[in-house]
Amino acid sequence: MHSRTAVLTSTAIVFAGALVACGTDTEQGTAERSPTASSAPAQSPDCGSDSTLSQSEWIEQCATATATPSAEQPSTKLPNTELAVGDTFAYKDGVKVKIDSIRKITRFGEYDSGPDAGQIPFRVTFTITNGTDKPYDLDGLSPTAEGGTTGGQTSSLYVSIDSKEMNGRLAPGRAGTFTEEYSIARSDAASIVFSMSRSDKAWLQQNSAWLGVDPHWTGAIK
Repeated sequence: MHSRTAVLTSTAIVFAGALVACGTDTEQGTAERSPTASSAPAQSPDCGSDSTLSQSEWIEQCATATATPSAEQPSTKLPNTELAVGDTFAYKDGVKVKIDSIRKITRFGEYDSGPDAGQIPFRVTFTITNGTDKPYDLDGLSPTAEGGTTGGQTSSLYVSIDSKEMNGRLAPGRAGTFTEEYSIARSDAASIVFSMSRSDKAWLQQNSAWLGVDPHWTGAIK
């Protein structure tokens, strides 16, 4: 929680800890994960008496499974705040954030700020949906990015081409797509963690939800 951490006093932090200890719900929302090819169930091999597999294929695919039945795998469900590119985070009040892509920037305008030597420029494209019944002030959202594998700080870039600054107000039921541009050292660019914090007044009045962990998306620069 980048922007709001600075305004929390030590008393508030202790109070937050007490809330968590007492079981108060500090979940900010829920994950809406996009289906992936890897999540599709694997096809079982044809091991019946009329199988069309060759002897070597049958031994490789069926014998081991027959001799050692697979135990039920433990749950690998991720926390709602740990997301991948393509996933959506739905806040409790109806605001949604989806990270559409993380891509290398290849075009710059004449007056744009390019990356320093040894840095890779990249753009995060994301979509905000206002599912509330009131206009939403986008200034209440604070995005940040950092290296996901070895850490690593990013620097903000000004890029005019293909960019869309997040500002203004979003009408109820409407969605808008925006971008943030950064650069990061090549050594830290294996993956990126993009986080979103909220500090708008309506959100801070959502009981203790604002004390929860901010949603963050991890993905490689394409």
